Parts: sequence; structure tokens; C-alpha cells
Amino acid sequence: MPKREVMKKMEWKNFTKRHKINYKNSWLITFSDMMTIILCFFIVFFTFSAEELSMLESIKENLSIKVENLNEENEKLKEEQESLKNLIFGEEGMEKSDDFLKFLKENQLEESVYISEVDKGIVIRFKDGVLFPSGQGEITEKGYGVLKEISRKIEQISNNIVIEGFTDNKPIRNSKYPSNWELSTDRAIGVAKYFVNEIGINQDRISVSGYGEQRPIDTNDTEEGRANNRRIEITILN
Repeated sequence: MPKREVMKKMEWKNFTKRHKINYKNSWLITFSDMMTIILCFFIVFFTFSAEELSMLESIKENLSIKVENLNEENEKLKEEQESLKNLIFGEEGMEKSDDFLKFLKENQLEESVYISEVDKGIVIRFKDGVLFPSGQGEITEKGYGVLKEISRKIEQISNNIVIEGFTDNKPIRNSKYPSNWELSTDRAIGVAKYFVNEIGINQDRISVSGYGEQRPIDTNDTEEGRANNRRIEITILN
């Protein structure tokens, strides 16, 4: 073998010895990379956990404030309702308001006029036949007497009033009332006009709505249920 070739082989052998890669500990590189990634993951995880905990605490505080405010509003509303009831029926309440109950008893209206307290105020509900003849929009003489008695209560206060008319689901079709909407609205307007024109209540206090057969309070499958649905409601707002 020529001397030059022998020299090249010896040089290559020495080079490989000097630069030989030790693969026994190479797994440490992968392991350290993995540990670094896991460490980064937990750092990010705990960072987000701290932020979420802070956010939850903030939400909890806001909800507590809102619940407290809601409780205060409910208490205030109860006080307003009690105050309104006392203004209308006296401090002893509706049950002992002799003049009003006496009127209802004398006219046999205890089962036809209902008074209830709701969130928005006091509702006075007139059952079918108390104010209007069936299918008509003209107030009866008996109806005027009932409205006059109610107006005495309304005159004592300055609260706004909502007058709403309702019917059953039996259709009505004539030249004056093409549908129950017109009938219910006309009846509510008639009550409002009486309060304004005859009693002198400020019209700015009064609003009127007619719902026809919508918003029933009883079934329309029986005569009794339909009679309950045919009604006028006067709501004295808080």
C-alpha cells in the first residue's frame, strides 16, 4: 500500500476517535427539554388559575352587591305597596274599609269585583256584566255607580292608572266591533272617559289598553271560564 494512502487512513481514524459521539447520555437532552416544557406549562397554568380566582372573587362581590340591592328594592316596593293600600283603603286596610265593603255588599258585587295586590300596584278587576252589557261598549247605570265609588278612592291619590279591557275567545263581528280587540279597547276607553269627563281626573294619569281574547285568566272551554275572562281591570300603579 502506498505510503500516502496509509497516512490518510491513520488521519481519518484519529479524527473519528476525537469526534466520536457518545450516545449513552443523549436522553438527557430530550428529558431536559420535556421538563422545561412541563415547567412552562405549570407556570402558565398557575398564572391563569390566579387570574381566574381573582375574576371569580370579583364576580362574587358584584353578585353580592346586586343581591343586596335587589333585597333593598323589594323592601322598598313592599313599603310602597303598603303605603298605597293605606292611602286608598285607610291604615286598617281594605278588609275593614266599611264604606267600600258596604257598597259592594249592598249591590251584591262581592263576587264580581276583585281587588288584589301585585308587583306593579293594586288591581281592581270587574267581572263581566258589572260595567257593560254582553257584547256592548256602553256603560250601564249600575256600572256608573260602581265607577263612581271607585273614583272616590282614585281621587285620594295622585298615582297613575292603567285601564285594560279583555274579552273571551268567542268572536264578535258587527258594524261597530269587527273583532274583540275593538270591543275591549272601546270599553277601556269608556271607563277612562268617565273618569276624565265626569269625575275630573287628570287624563295624563290614565293609559288605556285593549287585549281582546288575549291574556285570559281562566279557561275558555266553559261558560264560567269565559265569564271570568270578560273583564275590565283598573290598575293603580305604585
